Amino acid sequence: MKIEIPKDALVILIGTSSSGKSTFAERNFKPTEVLSSDYYRALVSDDESRMDVTSQAFEALHFIADKRLNNGRLTVIDATNVQKRYRKPLHQLAMEKRKQTVAIVFDIPEEVCIRRHQNRSDRNFEDQVIIRQGEYLRRSMKNLHDERFSYIYILKTEEDVLNTEILRLP
Repeated sequence: MKIEIPKDALVILIGTSSSGKSTFAERNFKPTEVLSSDYYRALVSDDESRMDVTSQAFEALHFIADKRLNNGRLTVIDATNVQKRYRKPLHQLAMEKRKQTVAIVFDIPEEVCIRRHQNRSDRNFEDQVIIRQGEYLRRSMKNLHDERFSYIYILKTEEDVLNTEILRLP
C-alpha cells in the first residue's frame, strides 16, 4: 500500500495499544516528526505509563504540534486516538493552520494486539483495555469520513503495516 502525505500535514495515527503505531512511526518518519503521547507522559512525569498525567502530556503535545505546524513541518501524532473527541482538537488545530490532515488507521485484529501486549514488559494493564479500545475504534470508524480528513488509510493486517510505503507530496 502507498500512503500519500503532504509534506506539512498533520498525520493522526489511530489504533489500539499494541497495534503497531509506534513501530510504524519509527520506521517511516523522522524522530522529530513524531509526537508520542507516551513520550510526553514521560516528559511530564518520568513515567510513560502514568495515565493520571495524560491531560498534562496532551497539553504539551498540542503545544508542540501547534509550533511544528506553524513552521510548515510534517507532524505525526502517535496516540491511540480511537475516539473522535481526542481527534477533534487535533483536527481543529490543523484546520486553523490550514494544513491537511491524514488519518492512518491500524485496524489490526484484537487477538494480534493482545498477543503483542502480553509480550511487552513496558505496559502493565489488562487485556480488557485493548478490547475496549477496539470497541471505540470500530464505532469511530463508521463515521471517520464525516471528520473530513484529507486522506484516510486503513491498515488491516500486520503485512499492511510492514509493506506500506510513505510518499511525501510537495
